[in-house]
Order: sequence, then C-alpha cells, then structure tokens
Amino acid sequence: MLITPREISIKDLTEKRSLSARNFATINISNPNKVPLSTLLDSIEPYTLGEEPGSIAYVKRSPISFLRNSCIDQENFSNQESKEVFLNPNYTYGCSLRDGDILLCKDANIGDACVFLEGNQRKYVFSSGVVRLNISDEKFKYYCLAMLRDDYFRHQLDAATPRGSTIRHSGDKFLECFLPAPDPDVENLLPIIDALCLNLAHAERVCAQKQEASNQLLRSELFSSELPLQEHSSFSELNSTLRFDSGYFSRTVREAQAACQNYKHGSSTLSELGFSLKRGPNLAKRDLGRSVQSSTFRKGMHILVYPSDISESGYLLRETFLGARNPVWFMKRGDVLFSAEGTVGRTFVICDESLRFTTNFHGLIISPSESLHLSDSVALGQYLHFLRTIGYFEKVSVGGQGGSFASSYWVNFYVPKFSEDFKEALSKLYHSPCALNPFHFDLSLLSSAGLFQLNAFRIACQTCLSKIVGDIKSGDIKKRGRYVDDYWNTFKSD
Repeated sequence: MLITPREISIKDLTEKRSLSARNFATINISNPNKVPLSTLLDSIEPYTLGEEPGSIAYVKRSPISFLRNSCIDQENFSNQESKEVFLNPNYTYGCSLRDGDILLCKDANIGDACVFLEGNQRKYVFSSGVVRLNISDEKFKYYCLAMLRDDYFRHQLDAATPRGSTIRHSGDKFLECFLPAPDPDVENLLPIIDALCLNLAHAERVCAQKQEASNQLLRSELFSSELPLQEHSSFSELNSTLRFDSGYFSRTVREAQAACQNYKHGSSTLSELGFSLKRGPNLAKRDLGRSVQSSTFRKGMHILVYPSDISESGYLLRETFLGARNPVWFMKRGDVLFSAEGTVGRTFVICDESLRFTTNFHGLIISPSESLHLSDSVALGQYLHFLRTIGYFEKVSVGGQGGSFASSYWVNFYVPKFSEDFKEALSKLYHSPCALNPFHFDLSLLSSAGLFQLNAFRIACQTCLSKIVGDIKSGDIKKRGRYVDDYWNTFKSD
C-alpha cells in the first residue's frame, strides 16, 4: 500500500535532497520485521554495474553475447536469449556473467529481476542499466530473487525513482528498498523457495529448447530441397485470392506455400483434415453472470488464456484465473488456441482438461473431429507456430496494431499432410507426461517433460511461490509441510 506522509521533517528533506512528494511516499506490509536490501548484499561491493559498449560494437554473430534491459522482464524468471545481441570480440569487456547470477534492472524497466542462465555463448556482457547483485550469503540468493520480483519491492523502487524522463534511472536507490527479514521461520522455507525459483527459470529455458527443436524438425521436413517459386503474380492469382496487399505475395509467403504444395505427402485445407474454426467465448456479464478474475488460483476456477499472453516459447507468460456464477465454456482436449489478432500466429494446444483452460473472443479455436488424434492437433499447432517464426503471419495478416487473421482468411490456407511418425516426433516434444514436483528441482526430469506439461508445472510453481511470498509479507508464515500439502490438494486431487 502506498502511503504519503502528512508532514516531512527538515532532516528528511536534507537526506533525500528532493522536494518531490512522491519521493517521500512509503509502501508498507503487515510484517513489521523488514530490512533494507543492502543488508543482504556484500558490504564492500553490494553490486556490480554493467557496461555500455555502444551500438558500434554490435555484430550479427560472435562468441560474446550482450544482455540488455529488454532481456529481463516481469513475466520470466530467466533471461530471454532471443533478445540478446552479439558484440565484436576485438573489443575488451570487463563485466562478465556467471550461471546463476541475480540481475536487477536499475534503468528503464526498473525493478525487473531474473536469474541468469547460460546458453551456448562462451562469454556474456551485461548493460550498464543492469546490476548483478552480490549476495552476501548464498543461501539467500533465491529468496532475494523471489522478493525482488514481488510488487512490494517494485512499488518501493518506483516511488523512489524520479519521473518525467524518457528513460527512468533509479541509481542505487534499490539498496534502500525493504524486504521482509529472513528470520528463522523464513529460513525454514528457503529449500522450497530455491526449488520453486529454479524450476520456474529452467522450465522456461527447456520450453524454448523444445520449441526450437520442433521448428528445426519442421524446417528440415519442409525445406530439405530447393523449391520452385513463381517470381511474379498472375492476374488469375489476384482474382482468385482477392488479395492486393504486397505482403501476401512476398517471398516468405511464396516459399511457405511452395513447401506446402510440393510436400511429399501432399496437403489439405483444415476442413479436409477434419478441423473446424470458431471464436473464443464472450466473457461479458450477460453470458457469465457475476464473475471474478484473480491472480490467485482456487479450486473450481478456470485458467483464462489471453492469446497475447502466449510466449514465443509456447508457455503462458501470465496466469489469470476466472471464476463465474454461470458455467464457463472451456477448451477441450485437442483444441488449438490460435492468436488471431495482434500477436497473430501464437498457438497453444490443449493436451488435457485438468486445469480447464478458457480464452476470450480474440482467440480462434481450431477444434478436431472425433476421428483425429491428439498428435494431429499438436502437429497443426506446431506448424502454425513455425509459420509465425519465419514471418508468414506477419505478411498475410491484415489491418493495424499487429493485424488480424480471422476465420474468413483460412479458406485458401493449406496444411501439409505429415506422416504418423513425424506427427509423433512433434507430439513427443509438446506432450510428454512426467511426474514433476515443484518443491524438488531436477533438470533431467524437466527435460523429459513435454512443453504442455512444463507450462502446467510452471503455473503450479508460480501459484505456490506467490502464496509463500504473500504469507511472508503478511507475517503469517506456515510450516513447510503445509505448503506442500496445499499444492497436492489444489492441483492433484481431481
């Protein structure tokens, strides 16, 4: 809660050196036992500041990767590799990263934090808008990460940072922001907090790897040989498609269409393959009755999937839970959620109905007939995602603000008729049940799970972590076994 004092002492004015009322606002929690972040950091060097080599050092590919503020966000526990750039190795760079470093943004997207996970690069350099926190005691590393990612810390830093500039700079004010003190009751929870944070971060990275492996399979299957391309559009083609936008006749679209038309097993439309299209449900009050959306999961609620919340790696970036007085329509096993507006082309395939996923009117649902198998839906969903990654939907969608690819544009859309073996290979990457435990971190188990299972597991981990952090802030900390029992009762008793 943001609290603005009624009066300010001369001493406070002198210390803060500011006349802005916002800089004297405080954010409070029920737990009175709080300490500044600085007390959990190294007393001599609490943080390491990154460096800014400048865009002149950017290159297309090199063994040195540059992590910028945009690689860290509120939705992901790990750094986003897809947003990194490469640096010229001929320059000298002083600040490098190690696997497991805790990073915090002090400029621009201030307050965003993540754990750094190494990829395939040999060296990583980070931006001057990012700091690496030097935790004094290693056992508090993931406790700090969990608290830094909570709104309590972010609101404090936001209130202490001056407004009015294009890019905001918080300096080292993050050192003065308070966290709940890690007393003995909190220390008893550290093992499960560590496991939850590690599971969240590594689940994201494994999802990205599996999505990339799926894209590589599709690329090898469809573009294994040189394809015949028609250089220019004919009048009959314009007349039959009634499309006059140049993107539809771009090389990207032509290559994708040629790969589909010349596929060794042939191609068909969605209806010929046994799929039907329909819009997502209307969430208006006249249909749902009285409803509530919450960030906290309770039994009987649905997981509301906004199409824009589907990440490039296939998992959901945000969890919104929906409860309503009237029955809520939810997606069935085998349904493919397709983002038809804005973030066109993002897909999510429903592999089981245990969590009862629903969406809104902006989502397009591609439903299979009863004769189709789950592998047919997974292969379709992964093919649509692959088309997005190569820029197909960016070219064929119409309108502004990200465009639209609604039901009427699917008439001339063809899908390759993949073999059963190939569909099974794609399906194994996406749907592979595995016994995962949020309170135990095992990277080999995470790697054996499918992308859909990792998404559900990530939702469970985030729900458990939010509950623990909320209880620590309120001073109502429970025994470790209570949180474990609550998880099994909430997610596993159905």
